[in-house]
Amino acid sequence: MLALVLLGAGAWFASSLQDGLLGYEPSRLVLDRRGAYLGEVPGTGGELGYWPVPYVLPERIVQATLVTEDRHFYEHPGVYLPSVGRALVQNVRNLRVISGASTLAMQVARMQTPGGRTAWRKVREAVEALLLVHGHGHEKVLRQYLAIAPYGNRVHGVGRAARLYFDKPVEDLSWAQAAFLAGLPQLPGRMNPYTEDGLRRARKRSHRILRALHKQGALSREELEQSLQTDLGLVPRPRRMPEALHAVLEWSELASARAEPISTATLDLEVQSKVASILQRNLNRLDGAGAGNTAALVVDTETGDILAYVGSRDFFNQEHRGAIDFVKQRRSPGSTLKPFIYGLALEKGIVTAATELADTPMDVRVENGRSYVPENINHSFLGPMLLREALGNSRNIPALRVLERVGVEPTLRFLEKAGVGGISYEPDRYGLGLAVGNLHVTLEELAELYLVLAHEGETRSLRRFTGEPMASSRRLMTRESAQLVRHMLSDPLARRPSFPMGSSLDYPYAVAVKTGTSQGFRDAWALAFSDRLLVAVWVGNHDWRRMNGVGGLLGAANAVHEIFDAVMPGWRPYRPVLDAFPPPSGALAMDVCPLSGRLAGPECPHRKSEWFVPGTAPAERCPFHAKVRLDRRNGWRAGPTCPEREVVTRVMLALPEEYEQWARRQHLDIAPLRESPLCPNHPEELEPKVAIREPRGTVRLLYDPDTPASASTLRLAADVTPSTEPIVWMVDGVPVAEVGYPHEFRWSLQPGQHVITAAMVHRPQISQPVTVVVED
Repeated sequence: MLALVLLGAGAWFASSLQDGLLGYEPSRLVLDRRGAYLGEVPGTGGELGYWPVPYVLPERIVQATLVTEDRHFYEHPGVYLPSVGRALVQNVRNLRVISGASTLAMQVARMQTPGGRTAWRKVREAVEALLLVHGHGHEKVLRQYLAIAPYGNRVHGVGRAARLYFDKPVEDLSWAQAAFLAGLPQLPGRMNPYTEDGLRRARKRSHRILRALHKQGALSREELEQSLQTDLGLVPRPRRMPEALHAVLEWSELASARAEPISTATLDLEVQSKVASILQRNLNRLDGAGAGNTAALVVDTETGDILAYVGSRDFFNQEHRGAIDFVKQRRSPGSTLKPFIYGLALEKGIVTAATELADTPMDVRVENGRSYVPENINHSFLGPMLLREALGNSRNIPALRVLERVGVEPTLRFLEKAGVGGISYEPDRYGLGLAVGNLHVTLEELAELYLVLAHEGETRSLRRFTGEPMASSRRLMTRESAQLVRHMLSDPLARRPSFPMGSSLDYPYAVAVKTGTSQGFRDAWALAFSDRLLVAVWVGNHDWRRMNGVGGLLGAANAVHEIFDAVMPGWRPYRPVLDAFPPPSGALAMDVCPLSGRLAGPECPHRKSEWFVPGTAPAERCPFHAKVRLDRRNGWRAGPTCPEREVVTRVMLALPEEYEQWARRQHLDIAPLRESPLCPNHPEELEPKVAIREPRGTVRLLYDPDTPASASTLRLAADVTPSTEPIVWMVDGVPVAEVGYPHEFRWSLQPGQHVITAAMVHRPQISQPVTVVVED
């Protein structure tokens, strides 16, 4: 029976022994592009280090370690019997453990299977040490020790310890530094280099190790004296930048999937610090306007390297949910997608840079026959505009008209190919509102979209680690269309009159810039790029709360400009505008009328130069300016029967009918349509009539109680013949306003269904009714 018990106990003991060298998950250290500490992903057990040692073992750390831990390492099979005997005598004399006699192999066994310091544990460690050396050889056991030994401050392994304390590879350690590290594993907690007492103890022990190395012959007398007196070169404890915590999380997650223990991020902490400070100052300026949070990306345009990544105003700010990474949050982009809508239209040949677009009221039909009347953000209209100015002024109506011609689905397909996620192809999900923010995107996606423009129509992925191969580029836009859009966005004159001269959109060097404002001022965006940098900034609130009039220009463009001023000079030198953003290759510059976009004629009072890709230049002369014969007696058009003595000839505007009302409100010199009744044989007076021009059909509107009453209005407009007749506007049969030419009125919205009519004051004519449904 006793034999069976002993046999069973022996079998259990043998099966519980660890005779292999265990593998450990190394931590991943992330440095910025200049080598500064960014963050670290812990390894096994939440500890740091466990890095593999170099293929060629560094001589200094090997000799310092062996002289400290096991001078006879290569002379025994894992257990050194003379030391065991000496330890046994000392322990028996003192009736407690005084000396452990642990060899380096026994320490490896103990570190791999930790336990208490008992005699039984010593026996187990000794047996495992013998098995380890027998099964793997001395060098592999030594490598395991150097990879997993504790060096204090949660660090295991000499490779990580060398980086932590001296910021250098283990191969580059001096004798003094190697001796310093070799002494730490015995008492890492009591020899913490970051405390005064710990540093003193560690230095004292390292001096003993250096003298032992000299005694062994590894160091000459001169080397010993020099090592005892030299400055160790300890570096301060690495600390994370509070303003880079979102970046730390982003890069650490990516680094954990990489094989190498040290990853160098593209991030530049000097740039990161500047950007974070600028964003905070910008929020301070907007403090009274309800802006609570912000995010930004700064990218090297050429490589796609992310130089700064600010996810929020303050990671630890709970009131504004600072832990949310707003670089990755989907928000309404406002007008920031307009350049790509125009780019697709240019590519398809639907428009040119000088195509005339109507910035006038339009009806947008949606499902079930309903319609709505979109407006520009400032509730005004600029009439006929060329595409360049429509984009530069960021007008909504022209963009909707162009999107209507390009198509919503082709635009969505383009955006999806460009990397925008979360797109739905349900009918009427976005509609023409795609041009003004219906499709939510992230700041990161917008940055990559604008890199397409910066790279003349080819994709350029954001890069997070230096030395990482750049992803293969794909062509999304023709080179010519991307160059034209980029040229327009960098043209300060194209932004007039909506954006005043000297605003934060104007730069002293070549920068293409675009702002965006979501509905209700919930998001403010600005993106700008030169041939050197791309900067993208978002401002808003985590709960989608409205800001008080904070749009892209006021909320984000100022910060973007400050970032360029702070970062650009130190990054790369400036380049001339034409070198940075040249017009399309082979494009021709032609003089066109700034109103019609056609070839400027002799009657055009102004002209401007515009670039045209071969085959797209206009051939027609401007039809908007013409010499008109007028009856001097009343200013009406002179018919062929008017006496020549009563006729004068003037250059006047001959605009299409859709611009007539706009032009009259601008007090422009418009050619009259009617002939003078004072001329002989004048045709009879036209039949009087009144018709509602805006709104049309049945209109459904959403009433927002948070919107100020002054802004909750609907524009009413009528066509009246003769135009001199006044009309009265009626809502549900009740007169609300009597107006003359141009027969317009803004009615304050009221919830419910309403019938609107217009009637002549002095005649019996009345318009057809229009139904308006205001939903609350």
